[in-house]
Amino acid sequence: MKTRGKLSRERIVQLALSLLDSAGTEGFSMRKLAAQLEVDPMAIYYHFANKSDLLHAVMQSMMENCEVPEPSGDWRADIRNLCHGLRRMAKKHPGTFCIYETYDQWLPAEHRLHEAFHSTLLQAGFSRKRAVRAVRVLLIYAEAFAVDEISGWLDPADQAELAESLRSGPYPTLSSLIEEIGTVDADSEFEFGLDVLISGLESGIRET
Repeated sequence: MKTRGKLSRERIVQLALSLLDSAGTEGFSMRKLAAQLEVDPMAIYYHFANKSDLLHAVMQSMMENCEVPEPSGDWRADIRNLCHGLRRMAKKHPGTFCIYETYDQWLPAEHRLHEAFHSTLLQAGFSRKRAVRAVRVLLIYAEAFAVDEISGWLDPADQAELAESLRSGPYPTLSSLIEEIGTVDADSEFEFGLDVLISGLESGIRET
């Protein structure tokens, strides 16, 4: 096995990130990580106090790579780009992003993304209160959509199974929409949601 002296925090973090993305939290352990690094598990603890310390560093690394484009001067386009960047990051790092969604500590790299969201809306003329509320809604939408997407919840439903389930009660509307419910185009649906949110925000941009 390699010695801990040949390890680095960066190498451990990147391999942990890869392991989380491929195996998820259930398939992740310090012992499995050590096996991939070809070191004794205790060598990891030379660089990180514990598993929580490592996971914090992994999520920080993920957020550092979240795309935050330069402002274009069009707040609508900038908000779309930020939301799309968040979604792309989630799809690239599904296992780590699912941990991030329930993580209860702030990440320094997270502030960079939030700074871009808030400054974009403030510069567009939104009031301070409305900008903060708008960012919450936008983040909730983008993050929840991404979680549903990477978890498979948005995969096209089995229409036969849905039809069978609907026979348990009087659901004529749902029964008539089986084909539409079972057909999912994630890209267009994400855009649809952004259209709705941005149109709503634009209509009240001058409100307090």
